Amino acid sequence: MSCRATSYPKLCLKSLARRASKIKGNPELLANAALSTTFFAAQTTSRLLKDASRIHSLKPNEVAAMVDCIADLSDSVQKLQMSTKVMDGGTKNNDVVRVDGSDDVIQVQINDIQMWVNMALEEEETCMIALANMNVKGRVKKGIRKRIVKVAHLTSNALDLVKSFALAHNK
Repeated sequence: MSCRATSYPKLCLKSLARRASKIKGNPELLANAALSTTFFAAQTTSRLLKDASRIHSLKPNEVAAMVDCIADLSDSVQKLQMSTKVMDGGTKNNDVVRVDGSDDVIQVQINDIQMWVNMALEEEETCMIALANMNVKGRVKKGIRKRIVKVAHLTSNALDLVKSFALAHNK
């Protein structure tokens, strides 16, 4: 399992390169690192978007679109945060009660993670649609969109790696 299994392999490699020595091809560590990296990128982008909306003088309709986009990104950050918490603790048996030694609990957690990451990706796409429909100054809009696209690509990669981990776990 590697970044080759993702939608954006070059970005995956670049974003996880400094953790490669710790990951060593472990599907769980790879998925966990991708989720963590994505969470921090989304969180940073959300903060930058809030700052951009304050710094640039925007028209009322632009402010409304930015507020919607900020709300979408905040929701995305929450979903990614839940995913990272479960991935960090859930698959390492912390606070997990197993019934008859089954893997059912872990499978439910993996399903939850996939659902949350998918929802985060949808929130990011909604934000990009809102940005596309607003008349913000070209340079500002382009910079914001570039950051959101990067977060969406990281999220997509994280989802791919979580799915790969789920497949590896079920073998």
